[in-house]
This record gives sequence, structure tokens and C-alpha cells, in this order.
Amino acid sequence: MTNTKPHIDWLIFFSALTLMLFSIAFVYSAGIFFATYKGMKPESLLMSHFFKVIVAIFIMILVSRFDYHHWSKISIWMMLLSLITLVVVLVAGKEVGGAERWINLGFMTFQPSELAKFSLIIHFATLINRKGESIKDLKYGYLPFMLWIALFSALIALQPNFSMIIIIFLIGMFMLYIGNANIKHILTTLGLTALVGGVYAVSAPYRLNRLLFYLGMLEGKEFDKLAYQVDNSLVAIGSGGLFGMGPGGSHQNLLLSEPYTDFILSIIGEEYGFIGLVVIVALFIFILWRGFYLAKRVEDKFGFLLVSGIIFSIFISFLINAFVNTALIPTTGVPLPFLSYGGTSIFFGATLIGILLNISVKVSMNKYKNPKSDD
Repeated sequence: MTNTKPHIDWLIFFSALTLMLFSIAFVYSAGIFFATYKGMKPESLLMSHFFKVIVAIFIMILVSRFDYHHWSKISIWMMLLSLITLVVVLVAGKEVGGAERWINLGFMTFQPSELAKFSLIIHFATLINRKGESIKDLKYGYLPFMLWIALFSALIALQPNFSMIIIIFLIGMFMLYIGNANIKHILTTLGLTALVGGVYAVSAPYRLNRLLFYLGMLEGKEFDKLAYQVDNSLVAIGSGGLFGMGPGGSHQNLLLSEPYTDFILSIIGEEYGFIGLVVIVALFIFILWRGFYLAKRVEDKFGFLLVSGIIFSIFISFLINAFVNTALIPTTGVPLPFLSYGGTSIFFGATLIGILLNISVKVSMNKYKNPKSDD
């Protein structure tokens, strides 16, 4: 019997919950040898991620009870806080692998670019809803959005974090498109950004090498270095077969440099096989599908923009990570939502799901008042 009383979207809730709970086993299995190599106790890695998952679940439930309309009231402050933290990380950030992307808070490291991505979704939904048809005006409607994207991109480029720039830019342009911005303005922006992005992509040797490697134009030691990572990722997925080698059965977690973050999907494929990957993909598709359902039925434009931006953010991050793991795009560092090790990513991911759940309650309330509406 269908529950007609107001309720959260249980499919979104259980899909996200399952992914986060699965991540505990995935992270431990993928990182056990790498953690030992880095001088960490595998049990410490496990307990650290376990604690973060529990906190993330609590955040998801707490946010689901917070009326999503209130986010618009603090969106500008979130954007300003994002700018401040993006500056702070450049001055006093923690350097890892030649990049300054984290602020050490003592009990955890915080990644400001994740806050920037989250804030941009909220603020763009707020501004687009507020501007209405005036968004089609170049000077007063469109350019203010471009200013925010340019500020975030410039600060994130200094870290550097090219993949996050791409994600933030794509989220912004997608939200402007569904918000009925002038298509000529959007296409012009895409063209100019492709030009600037191309220059930026080749401005650093490591980014240029990744691009040349992807195009099959790289040779020598740099080729071997990049091929090593990609080859091991593909070997991991291929060796998993249909059912995988079983939990803890991975061999490639000894060889991949980021087995429990950027390349955790490869380890999942190795240990749980094609079936395991299908389950993971299905859970993300369930969230996407129910997001479409909510976007179609939420009554206010702000809610529609919020749902659309959140779903796009989650799915584009998933696609980029999956494409990197399968060598479909050049290697770049994007965590797998809800599954990769890292507190900032999973906390903000849980917050986004919590917002979706709150919107789903409002949608179910409308359906409860109008029982003839379709499911």
C-alpha cells in the first residue's frame, strides 16, 4: 500500500545511506596497505572514516528537518565565507602533492572548494529565482553570476585544482540554462571559457602532460608515470570479472596512488566485480531519478533550481570520477560522492541529500493535499 502521508523520499534516503555505509568497508579495504605504507594504522583509517560517515548521516537527517527556503536567506553569507576560506587556504593551507587545497582544523582537514561548490548551488538558485526574467539582461542579470564563477575559479586555480574549477563552472552554467538565461550569453561564455581553459590546461607541465598522454602524444618517463596509474586502474576493474575477488582481495590497492579516494571505484570493481559496480551505479541512478521526480513536482522555482543544481552536482562528480577510473578522460582528482575517503566531501554531500529530503517532504505534503496527482 502506498504511503500517502507527508514523508521523505525513502529511495533517496536509503540510496545515499547505503552508499555511505558501503564506503566504510570500501575505504578500509582500498586503503589498508596504502595507510600502512604512509605510516598510519589501518584501524585508525577505518575509525576515522567510520566517525565521518556517522556524522554525515546525522547531518543528512538534521538538514532534512530544516526548511529549504531558509537557505536562500544565508546564501550570500555562505558565498562570502567561501571566498574567505579560499583565500585562507592559499595563505595557511596544508600542502599535499604540491597543491594547497586543505585547511588543517586539528580534528580534520577542511577543503574550502567543497564549501564554494555547495554555496554556489544555493546562491545561484536564490539569485535566479529573485531576478526572474531580468536574468536575460547581460549587465544586471547575467554578469553578476559570471563574477562569482570568475572569483571562485581564480582562487581555486591558485591552489591549483583544475577539476573543481570545471565542476563549479558546469554547475553554474547548467543552473543558468535551466533558469532561462539568454542562450547567446551562455554560448559566448562557453566559447570564451574553452579558450581560457585551454590556455590554463597547458600552462603547467603536469596538466599539459596529462592532456598529451590522453591524446597519445606523450613519451618517455612522463608517459610511464601516467600510464602506470591508468593501467593499474583498468587492471583492477578488469580483474574483478563478474563477481569480483571478494572483500579484501584487491591487489591493485598496493599500486594505485589514491586507492581510497580518487580511484576507489577501481578497487570496488576489483573486489566486487561487475555486479558490485552495477549496484553502485544503480544507487546513483536512483538518486538522479528521484531528483527528476522532485524537480518536476516542487511548486516553487527556488525549489526546482535547488533540486536541479544538487542532482547535477552529484551526478557530474560521479561521472567525472567514473570516467577517470576507466580512462575515458584525462586523470584528475575528483572524489566519488559518498564513497571516497574525506570528511569535507561526504559532509557536504550529506547536506545536499538532506536538502533534497526536505524538499521531498514538501512535495509529498502537496500530494497528500491533492491525492489525485500522479506518483
